[in-house]
Amino acid sequence: MGKVNVCLKRSYITVTSLIAIMSALLLALTLFSHGKFHDDEEVDNMLPGIRAMYIFSIGTLLFASIGLYGACKEKKWALIVFAVAMILSSLYLIINEIGGLVVLPKMAEGVKMHYREMLPLTNASESFLKEFEELQSELQCCGMEQGYKDWGNNISISCACHEESTNPCVSSVALCITILCRLNRKDNIPTVVYSPEAKAGNYTILSDPAENT
Repeated sequence: MGKVNVCLKRSYITVTSLIAIMSALLLALTLFSHGKFHDDEEVDNMLPGIRAMYIFSIGTLLFASIGLYGACKEKKWALIVFAVAMILSSLYLIINEIGGLVVLPKMAEGVKMHYREMLPLTNASESFLKEFEELQSELQCCGMEQGYKDWGNNISISCACHEESTNPCVSSVALCITILCRLNRKDNIPTVVYSPEAKAGNYTILSDPAENT
């Protein structure tokens, strides 16, 4: 068996150790999330994702340990198992990412269609409106697609902009409408005609100042 370069061996051990540490942290995060949402009503919807994280973190940690064992003991079978496992997992992640990019537009359109059925927002359930108003206040926005128009004739108070708002949403619309109204308004200003007598300083007194007292 040939002698392995020391720098190459140390580099491999360092990278594989980092992979093992990240896998251990991911496993700890998965355990924490599972314990936190264990009593949640919607935990059944989260279980598939939690199980996938368990499989991924434990599998990566296991193969990283095998890779470290192969490097330290110079075992070919362990290095081959690690290399094949990492290649297959990378291919799986790439294929999964491509599939997600293909499905994402369809999912976004489905979500849009779902929320469009709630328009105007005043027809939505109270629980949804409460969460949506909190989201509007946090993100400093109003409505889903057409802004305040999505609320119909009953615009939520969460659409109002405050002085400390960093992203005014309704105030800019109101100011724009006001400016347009002022531009479209026609002021009836009487035409002023200067006569030769006025230019010469010949003014006619309309009334005696004493009569107005």
